[in-house]
Amino acid sequence: MNIQLSTTTNPFTVSFKKNNLLMMTVRLDSDTKPILRTDSESITATFPRFTLDLKLVADHWALTTSPTDSPIEIKIKLNGHWYGHGELINQQFPLNKIMLQSSPLHTFDNGPTGLSGKLNPAWFSSNGTLIIAEAFDEMGINQPPEHYPRYKWQFHAEGRGPFSHRPFLDENKNGDGLFTFKSSPSPLGRGARGEGINLKFYFTENAIEAYKKQVDYFGHAKSIPPESLFQKPTWTTWAKYKTQINQQVILDFANEIIEHDYPYNVLEIDDRWQVHYGDLEFDPQRFPNPKAMIDELHEKGFKVTTWVIPFLDKESQAFVEGSKNNWLVKNQNGEPYLVAWWQGNGGLLDVTNPSAIDWFFRRLNQLQVTTGCDGFKFDAGEACFLPSDAVTYQTIHPNQYTQRYVEAVTKHYGLTEVRAGWKNQIAPIFFRQWDKTTSWGLDNGLHSVLTGMLALGLAGYPFILPDMIGGNEYEEKATAELMIRWTQLNALLPAMQFSLAPWDYGAECNEICKRYANLHVQFSEKILSIANETTKNGLPIIRPIFWLDVNDEIALTCDDEFLLGADILVAPILKPNTYQRDIYLPKGTWKNYWTSEIYVGAQWLKNYAVPLDALPIFERV
Repeated sequence: MNIQLSTTTNPFTVSFKKNNLLMMTVRLDSDTKPILRTDSESITATFPRFTLDLKLVADHWALTTSPTDSPIEIKIKLNGHWYGHGELINQQFPLNKIMLQSSPLHTFDNGPTGLSGKLNPAWFSSNGTLIIAEAFDEMGINQPPEHYPRYKWQFHAEGRGPFSHRPFLDENKNGDGLFTFKSSPSPLGRGARGEGINLKFYFTENAIEAYKKQVDYFGHAKSIPPESLFQKPTWTTWAKYKTQINQQVILDFANEIIEHDYPYNVLEIDDRWQVHYGDLEFDPQRFPNPKAMIDELHEKGFKVTTWVIPFLDKESQAFVEGSKNNWLVKNQNGEPYLVAWWQGNGGLLDVTNPSAIDWFFRRLNQLQVTTGCDGFKFDAGEACFLPSDAVTYQTIHPNQYTQRYVEAVTKHYGLTEVRAGWKNQIAPIFFRQWDKTTSWGLDNGLHSVLTGMLALGLAGYPFILPDMIGGNEYEEKATAELMIRWTQLNALLPAMQFSLAPWDYGAECNEICKRYANLHVQFSEKILSIANETTKNGLPIIRPIFWLDVNDEIALTCDDEFLLGADILVAPILKPNTYQRDIYLPKGTWKNYWTSEIYVGAQWLKNYAVPLDALPIFERV
């Protein structure tokens, strides 16, 4: 490894250079100078209260601190453009654009600093540097000044801050430009493990090589989800009907999909199909004959899944049974912990208890036997739902709740989806994006679908299910234009998901959306081919355009185009009232998919016309 190190003592810094190019600087501020002991493969810095060790280990440098309960703050200047991390609410790309306040890196449902449900403790740079964090208590990226507001985690909007603040956008370069890693003085609940700081630094040739090194570390899926999930859209009840569902609503929805001649595969029966959350039986008032309903849906050509969460109403029979057998997370008094979630308070399945997992999936299997349903949509599972003072069968870090939940799902089901992930890159299942708002922007709207695909792909997750086309209509209502542009973006992503019905937004919307739903079917063979390749090479299905030129500064920061594999470039419209856009073609020769016109790459196509019914697609030749 051709890396040269240099140090200073006030403040203590270690600079990493490769061929005289500065790759990264590590800084530790202290009131006292350390005693340094160095050689060509190690540095030991001894301070009055702790020691920092940096050693060359095989293909990387390992940084550790001891004792592990010392309060330490390490700052890292990582040159170039930054990628990795995973899913955010305000999903900017690359990461240099955000200011993420220092906090525990926990998987979240709508986190107060902007963290979301699928995270990975790894970050890499366009210069080829990769950081993997094995232990720390808090981390931040390009932190904002202290006077910026701090928000709380809560389900109601008041006090939790707008999506555009989570994380903050660094438009005026107010951030400190550093990665921050902190260890806590003592284990304060689950979020502060007292394990000190343990970081690994890899130095490769470029961003793609750094990505591949990350894949080597975390692994990748060796098989793909069921092919049908790639081939035709999933339809779900949530955004259109919310909790107002019953047997007739489901059948009528299925008939509407067929009557409007849309492609379809899975029909998801979302919240609320049971009487009490946690009980895995259909509400007999709403669903008098669920087996007959599912049989009819099967006859129509649908596969059927139902929505499942790890929460249990206190009134449910499952809560009684789970409490009796110690299958639920407990409080300090030994009683079931009633945790807050978006539908109230309830017990939480203890995924660290093998007996609890067996019980959970045994009941799901019984539901399949009695009703004929084909699989399940698993919601929640984020670390934020595990209280810091909770007692579990096995002591775990909060993110291990997410990891084990997903591992259990993966073991039992393929025709499924989850929305949380922590070091679950090897799982051959679909990971759904967090609930999108019915809006256009990067702050959890349409544009964030694309940047989220890029971010999650670069975190090692190739099988991403975009959230519902048009968003969830929680506050804002979709327009025909938004539905059309959202469908166009989704057409060449690995999978599509409808809930809001395009035919409810006018005849033009219906016809254009149907055209692009069918375009997805046409491209599904190509998508499946790339998906199968990723089981061998670990590369993303959806890639940033810098994949074709890792030294192209324009490509390295492009957030509104993407590559499907290595040779299909897509440049969707992501803004309202927009009928032309500038398109950047990276190096190579490109053919317009629709007209066969040829272009030479490494150039802009300025003011390229994109009428409402158009999606720019280019093939590399």
